[in-house]
Amino acid sequence: MISRNAVKESFDTLPAGIGCFDRNGLPRLINHKMQQLAAVLCGRDMQTLADLQQALRSPGGGVRLLDAEAGFYEFPDRRVYRFTARPCTDKNGVPYTEVMAVDATRPAALHEALKQENERLADANRRAKRLFDNMPDIVREEEILKMKMRVHDDIGHTMLAARRALRHEQPLEQIRAEAVGWERAIALLCRARQDDSGEDAIARTCTRAAALGVDVQLRGQYPLLRTVRDLYVLTLRACISNCVRHAGATELYADSARRGDQWQLCIKNNGTPPKEPIREGGGLSSLRRRIEKAGGTMTVHALPEFMLTVTLPEKEETL
Repeated sequence: MISRNAVKESFDTLPAGIGCFDRNGLPRLINHKMQQLAAVLCGRDMQTLADLQQALRSPGGGVRLLDAEAGFYEFPDRRVYRFTARPCTDKNGVPYTEVMAVDATRPAALHEALKQENERLADANRRAKRLFDNMPDIVREEEILKMKMRVHDDIGHTMLAARRALRHEQPLEQIRAEAVGWERAIALLCRARQDDSGEDAIARTCTRAAALGVDVQLRGQYPLLRTVRDLYVLTLRACISNCVRHAGATELYADSARRGDQWQLCIKNNGTPPKEPIREGGGLSSLRRRIEKAGGTMTVHALPEFMLTVTLPEKEETL
């Protein structure tokens, strides 16, 4: 047989705190756990429901309110309890207020972690919004930088070709043809954008190099993604101009290979080796900015021979 005392003993030993208060706020049924928690909150024995409600609004005894909306309270023993209240009635319809305090240490930790993650995501969303708002400026800056490098390369090529034509006393028709190229390069400064021709950029670069007396020997695979291939071509152009201008080279060797999720390009030439460390000028400096902005790296060695090494990530979009 289960006696009244057996029911009360079971009720008192529950791990959760439970208390029932009548319409006047007087306690009618409270287990040991609720008495212990209420004593810590109030700093004394709880007398009425109003005492408990006031203690929950302004907890004492070293209790810390973690989240008022969720009802999380951290006690001095580092345990977290969630307090809830709801109306209820007995079998005769008499109204009561039931207050429960459930151990929520683990849910509170997860709740705090979720809160921090939400704050992190909110910050990421704010930064993404700023990036989106600034996207037109970023795209415009990217296009301007591409234009500058294209103009630098075209004008440098034309000047080198003109100097070569004058040194070799080529026919006037050839010099005029070179002058047409110069005019095209100057006209590029007056246009906001120049569309690429249908010719492959790498093949066009090799053709331009041949006009300067440089045989470009490409070895290995070529990147297929547009952004990676564009940087590949820009690197070739910069090295061709520099090897003609500074090293008097007639051959340029470009080794390209894919290593994991990156492309590696190594360029050498048969020209006169540098006598001192290379100081990066406008062309190499602009090239480095483009490569590093795309997440790649650029290394320039002068001794014992010139060698430029570039690594580029295998991704289509770069900001």
